Amino acid sequence: MKHCCISLIIFWLILPSVYAQDSVRFAGSENKKEISLKPYHRNVIKFNPTPMLIWTSSKNITFSYERVLNHNQSLVVQLGYLEFPALFKDTILHLVSISSHQKWGINFLVEYRFYPGKRNRRPAPDGLYLGPYLSYYGFHFKNGLDVLNTNTDAHARLTGDFNIANLGLSLGYQFIFWKRISLDLLLFGPSFSMISADFRLDGDLDASKISEIDKEIINKLIEKFPIIGTLFSGEELRYTGYKMQLSPGFRYSIQFGFHF
Repeated sequence: MKHCCISLIIFWLILPSVYAQDSVRFAGSENKKEISLKPYHRNVIKFNPTPMLIWTSSKNITFSYERVLNHNQSLVVQLGYLEFPALFKDTILHLVSISSHQKWGINFLVEYRFYPGKRNRRPAPDGLYLGPYLSYYGFHFKNGLDVLNTNTDAHARLTGDFNIANLGLSLGYQFIFWKRISLDLLLFGPSFSMISADFRLDGDLDASKISEIDKEIINKLIEKFPIIGTLFSGEELRYTGYKMQLSPGFRYSIQFGFHF
C-alpha cells in the first residue's frame, strides 16, 4: 500500500502539467472539435520493479510489452520471475533445522487498455487508461529439514505451492516523455481473486512436533502474506493439505519503459 500512495502523489503532482498542453484541433473550423491523434510509435517495452520492491529481492524481475492497436486501445502482456521470501533463517522453534532451500515463482498478466480521447491530450499510449486484466501469480518452495534433539538421524521435508488468479479492472496513467520514455503508473486495480494453497510436511516427525511446526509456519505465512489468512480464518492453524477460496484482491505498480 505504501507504493500505491507514492504512485498517487506522483500522479497528482505531474498531472496538471499534462492537462496544460494544448490539444490538437481542426484548423479554420468555428465548431472546433478534437481529432484522433496518431500514436508516435506502436510498441512499449517496460521494466516493472514493483515485485522487487515488495518482495525485497533483486531476483524478482518482471517485464511487460504493450502494443498499441489503434488511436485509443492497446494490449499488454507481462511476464516475470518471482521468489517466495524466506520465512525462517536457520531453525523452526528449535525443533528442526533448515538444511536446504528451493524456491521459485512466476507472474503472468494480460490486459486490454482503453485510452479515452476526451480525457487525453496526447496520442496513446500517453494518458489516462482503464481496462480489464487477467493475472496469475504462482510460488513453489521445498525445504529440507533436519530434526533436532533426537538420538537418531531424522529428516523431514516441507513443500508448498501457492497460487493466485485475478480478474479485475485497472485504472492508471502513462506518461510518454520525448516520444520515447515511458512512466506507467497503475493507480487502482481491484480484482476478484481465486487463491489456492497446498502445503505439506513429511518425514520423521511425531504428531506433537508436526502440530507445533504447523502452527508456527502458518503464523509466519499470515504475518508476511495477510491474504493467506483468508484460507485459514476461523479454523485451527493446521495447514497441511490443499485449500482454495475466492477473495477480493488489489493490484498496483510502477513501470519504466521505452516507446518505439
